[in-house]
Formats: sequence, structure tokens, C-alpha cells
Amino acid sequence: MLLADKVAIVSGVGPGLGRSIAIAFAREGASVMMGARTEATLESVAAEIDANGGTVAWRRCDVSDPGDCRAIVEATVERFGTVDILVNSGHHKGDFTAIENSDVDTWGTVFAVNLYGPTRLVQAAVPHMRAQSDGRIVNVNSGAVISSNPGLGAYAASKSALASMTKVLAQELGQDGIRVNGVYVSSMIGDNILEFGEAVAAEEGITVEEWLAAKSAREFALGAMPRPDDIADVVVFLASDLSRTVTGQNISANNGQWVTGPQ
Repeated sequence: MLLADKVAIVSGVGPGLGRSIAIAFAREGASVMMGARTEATLESVAAEIDANGGTVAWRRCDVSDPGDCRAIVEATVERFGTVDILVNSGHHKGDFTAIENSDVDTWGTVFAVNLYGPTRLVQAAVPHMRAQSDGRIVNVNSGAVISSNPGLGAYAASKSALASMTKVLAQELGQDGIRVNGVYVSSMIGDNILEFGEAVAAEEGITVEEWLAAKSAREFALGAMPRPDDIADVVVFLASDLSRTVTGQNISANNGQWVTGPQ
């Protein structure tokens, strides 16, 4: 198993990618502490992991709350003894308002989740990683950094800042044996994209399956939209010893939706 005997914190565990990451980590042998705002989701994912023989715990965590960030790290150390891996998977997309019409004061809410939360979790986890001269941090990022859409000003700006922070952290923490990387994710097959597809398909008089096939062929070099489980495997790779020479990188895991972009 790729993560045997490792202890991981995964924030932002919802029904999509966060869930897939937590399940993949447990499958690969890690003890997983999950954090999110919705307790019902945490309970559900924990039950899945338990049923498959994994080791899991959870704590309600709003990453925009500094106290919650400290508390989940403390709870992890108390339960499992240390922190080897931190995955920052929480996100907030904002209100989709054009930049010229947006209330910049509201951008703080987006930055609190997408940038400040990950920063606080890093600050709380790094002392434990440094003490053992080993740690792996993976920041789940967005293709909005590379190819954004109207209305995503706050989201794209906060995720761009997270990408830059990933590079700086890699340089600051490398001598302590701590690797820091990010993953640019694309659209993924899930409830949100399928609900959107159903609306578009209805307008065009086609099935959602036909819409998805056409979109996949048009936008993805591999001819398919990835699923959350596909992206979770990339996060496992970055958290494992297989990527021991990789740090300071923001990797596009997107089935070729964008084949070039900033690294």
C-alpha cells in the first residue's frame, strides 16, 4: 500500500473529490482525519471507510475559522500520534458576480476558505512534520488559474494565490524534508456537472449522456471527463514516496482539458 502507516488530514470532505481522496488514502493504508462543515457527510464517508476496513476519524472543521484549523490538527495528533500528510481540499467559488460589479469586501469570504484556511492548516501541521523530517502537503487547486470564466474573479484570484503559495512553501520547507505540491483539477463527473448538463441537454433536445459525450470529445484530449476517483489517485501519488523527487509543482490532472499552462 502506498500510504501504509501514514497519518493524513483531508479538509473539505464533501460528496465529490474530498470524499474520493479520503477513501483513496484509507485504501492505501493511511489513517485519515477528515474535516468539513457538514457532519452528515463526514459520518457517511467515515461509514464507507469503516465498512472497507480503513482507519478513519473526523471532526467538524470550518477552515475559515482559525480555531477549527488548530483543533483538527491537535485532534489528529491526539488520535494518531502525528501528521504526515495534509490535503487542503476545501473551496468556495464566490457569488459569480462580474468583477466590475462585485463588492470587493465580500472577497474575503472566498479567500478565507481558499487561501487563508490552507495557510492556517499548514502552520498548525508543519511543526509535527518538521519534528520527523518528513511531510507531504497537497493543495487541491483549480483550472480557473489557467483558463477561467466570467464571474470567477474572487475564486480565480484566491486559487492563483494558492498556486503561488505552493511554490514558496516548497522552497521554505524543503530543507525540513517537507514536500509541497498542488493539483489543478478540471470539471469532473458529479452531481453538479450532471445537473448543469441536464439543463443544457433539455434546451438542445438531447440526452445528458449525449451532451456529456460531445463535451468530453470537444474539450478533453483523452475524450472523457475525469471522475473524482481519477483525481484522487493523483493526490495519492503526490502524497506517496513515488513522488519523492517532486515538490513545488502544480500538476494539471484534467484528462488534457488544458495541455499547457503555468507551472
